[in-house]
Amino acid sequence: MRTIIKTFLLLLLPAVTFAQTNIVDSLNRLLQNEKQDTSRVKLLNQISDAYSTSKPDTALVLAQQALALARKTGFATGEIRSLTISGNVFDLTGNYPKALQLYLEALKKAEASEDNISVGRVISNIGFFYNAQGNYRQSIVYYLKSLAIGKTFNNERIIIINLVNLGDSYEKLNLLDSALKYTNQGCDLALKMRNSDFTGIALANLGNIYAKMWQDVVAMAKYKSSLPFLIETENDEALCETYLGMAALFKKAAASDSSLYYAKLSLTTAQKAGFTSRIMNASNFLSSYYVAIHNTDSAFAYQNIAITAKDSLFSQEKTREIQTLNFNETQRQQELKDAKEEAKTELKFNILLGGLFTLLLVAFLLYRNNRQKRKSNALLQKQKEDIDNKAQELTIQKDNLEQSYNNVEQLGEIGRKITSSLAVEKIISTVYDNVNALMDASVFGIGIYNKAQQTIEFPATYEDGQALPAYANAMDDENRFGVICFKEGREIIMGHVDEEHKSFTQQVATPHEGKQAVSLIYLPLIVKEKKLGVITVQSFQQNAYTDYHLFMLRNIAIYTAIALENADSFETLSHTIDTLRSTQSQLIQSEKMASLGELTAGIAHEIQNPLNFVNNFSEVNKELLLEMNEEIEKENYSEVKAIAKDVIENEEKINHHGKRADAIVKGMLQHSRNSSGVKEPTDINALADEYLRLAYHGLKAKDKTFNATLKTDFDETIGNINIIPQDIGRVILNLINNAFYATIEKQKQGLANYEPTVTLQTLKNPPPAGGGRGAEVVISVKDNGNGIPQKILDKIFQPFFTTKPTGQGTGLGLSLSYDIVKAHGGELKVETNEGEGSEFVISLPKN
Repeated sequence: MRTIIKTFLLLLLPAVTFAQTNIVDSLNRLLQNEKQDTSRVKLLNQISDAYSTSKPDTALVLAQQALALARKTGFATGEIRSLTISGNVFDLTGNYPKALQLYLEALKKAEASEDNISVGRVISNIGFFYNAQGNYRQSIVYYLKSLAIGKTFNNERIIIINLVNLGDSYEKLNLLDSALKYTNQGCDLALKMRNSDFTGIALANLGNIYAKMWQDVVAMAKYKSSLPFLIETENDEALCETYLGMAALFKKAAASDSSLYYAKLSLTTAQKAGFTSRIMNASNFLSSYYVAIHNTDSAFAYQNIAITAKDSLFSQEKTREIQTLNFNETQRQQELKDAKEEAKTELKFNILLGGLFTLLLVAFLLYRNNRQKRKSNALLQKQKEDIDNKAQELTIQKDNLEQSYNNVEQLGEIGRKITSSLAVEKIISTVYDNVNALMDASVFGIGIYNKAQQTIEFPATYEDGQALPAYANAMDDENRFGVICFKEGREIIMGHVDEEHKSFTQQVATPHEGKQAVSLIYLPLIVKEKKLGVITVQSFQQNAYTDYHLFMLRNIAIYTAIALENADSFETLSHTIDTLRSTQSQLIQSEKMASLGELTAGIAHEIQNPLNFVNNFSEVNKELLLEMNEEIEKENYSEVKAIAKDVIENEEKINHHGKRADAIVKGMLQHSRNSSGVKEPTDINALADEYLRLAYHGLKAKDKTFNATLKTDFDETIGNINIIPQDIGRVILNLINNAFYATIEKQKQGLANYEPTVTLQTLKNPPPAGGGRGAEVVISVKDNGNGIPQKILDKIFQPFFTTKPTGQGTGLGLSLSYDIVKAHGGELKVETNEGEGSEFVISLPKN
């Protein structure tokens, strides 16, 4: 199936890419000949917009050129368009603070120019920004505003954009009926207007919707039908999401190869263009895929990519920048509102002044009329009171703005405290301390969703400052406010529980611990689309919470959700690292035991020779002693002395071979036990020669037909060097065994006149002329096998890489050897000629 789809796409790609390229090429040709500044700005913006979803870097350069030229010529509409396109590029590549800054600058310019169409476009883009942040309800508010502007001025492009985007936001909120309604409307209008870009996006969104509705066949059909349109318009950003959607369907259908192919295609497309949020989504999918098949290396690698992308998107610094921009925009809107109110006040004041002048004139003409004078004075007093009241209102507004700024600063500090910890208990404690300082938190708790148990667990709930025992709410308990809040993703706010609870549940469930609250707030903890749990604050007083308290708790809930997700990610990462370390230790021990097994046969052969000598000389001495007894009886003492001399010589030989067997046993014990880690003076020539013979006899014991020529060339001037003999012995043994294996493999080819040969050489190199490392000892193991192919030469020292058949090698021998030599301050290198053989060279410092 995957091959068919790939072939289809490869056949389709030249035609649709050619169509898109033709459009851009035509625009570029027009640009070369265009001299008018305003027309040039429009063409630059058109080309930049076309590149924004496939070549964001190029799009940004062109948009900046258009912006500079628009500002130079005073072309306001072109400037607004350039700012909006630049914001789109930063939004797609994950620089959310910069995107919001450019959108707000474009909105301010559009409002000042009274350019309603541009206002509608920018508002739609701000909605897209909130969608990328995961604030889908806020994005819907902006999309609906932009849609109303599009309908008012009958701008079909704005209408299409907002219909499709509304469908996407409702789909993310799992309101699938609304999602289907708006997406179908947008798709129909896009097809009618022959808008390939939004036709492709709408069809891909329909694939997402039907996938959530468990209509997998329909979803796959929608995804496939979107591909020609998205490829035609080079919309790589939408392609990333579409490929990942297809990967999820293939995974669900157990088509692992196709699922992996499309997930990797999504990741490479996102990485090529720099779409950070798409990189994060694709990496998370691939990480979970490899976890499911127990490939911890790949899972760990992709999880690292996802964490890096997530940190780039949602760092604390970017969050603070976005909050500051939101605050500044709120302040700007408030200032505009105040300016309008001030203008109205000034008009009223002028009218009042005119009236005052008239009244003064009448008062002057009728000054003798005391009653009329009192009325005039009363009117003046009233005007003065109105002015004083207005001044007081302005003072209150100023205080409110200062309070809002202080709230932002305070929330930023609270957010830093909450997200600074990776322990759940510490996070809950920090959140409680800060919430308790802001409002009446007689009861406070954070519930965390346990998917396996299907419960919401409250590990640390506080009542009147005291920690209550941990408890959990079952997900099927419909009388629990926490369950309702989590399931429906809705806020629960009540000032009098006994009177208001029927809007949510038929009866109020008895608390697990403590007293029943009178006022309460429950908020869901959500990061992007993932619901983590709930946060609640409760009071024993009626109507204890104001809009200010709700505003602060909403923002604290965002920080809490981010902190809990970070803690969960950290725990998962720590578990993965522990698993990898355990596996590594087991494999290293397995490699050591494998090398010990290879030594066993050689040791048995080596120890047999001295034992044979001991047994033979013991038999001879027994016979000589019997003979000596006979000569003593004959009083032939000269013969007795000769026999005694032979016995002494034989005993010396027995002692020599006994010590030889003892040395072999000690060497075996040294190799089998763990390294002491202490260097000691060692005869490197004797060590190398011993392991060469043990390795050779070990292979002979396992394969009687094996035979090879052994050549040694030891530099006797080396003397003893300080090493850990067990570790360097393992290195030499591994290299010799690999050399024998290479000659055996070449011998199997049946080459005429081929004689397997392994050469072991030691050499002392003098210090270099300019000083430096000092004298070196070089140990060389050379074979005349097949050599190492160049394409794998760079991989041979990597852990777990092996060319041996399954079950014959762990892939750790050369990796461990490399690490051991490095730990001794030396180097391990290889020289090879393919088809002729290889030479591994160990360089160790002499002192």
